[in-house]
Amino acid sequence: MAHRLIPASLALAVAQEAAKHEDNPLREGQVYAVLVAAGYDAHEIAALASSTWERVDWCLGLLNLADNAKNALEQGELPRSLAGRIARLSEPNQQLMLNRWVRGDFKNARHAERYARAILEDEQPLLSF
Repeated sequence: MAHRLIPASLALAVAQEAAKHEDNPLREGQVYAVLVAAGYDAHEIAALASSTWERVDWCLGLLNLADNAKNALEQGELPRSLAGRIARLSEPNQQLMLNRWVRGDFKNARHAERYARAILEDEQPLLSF
């Protein structure tokens, strides 16, 4: 069993607090990060929050966004689905994607998501066996 810094009853209360911020995924992710720091993983947090681990993982991932991308998300200028894709990129490529999105270089959010996915693939090191 993993070592927990806070008891399950307190973790449950923190998870319930996160649920109050479902309309603000950055804030929700910040609350989940408290539980991660206390030794809980995304699956455990999801169970406490009556959510899915994918949602928890996505909200936590948004914390990796560059500050200007976080601001764009909070202002409603960056779609949530695209923000999740951009958060997985290096900071320079986050800036590139955000700038291109703001300039209107993409047909729609799905087009931008596909582009971000391609950039992420390029960022990943190739493995040889």
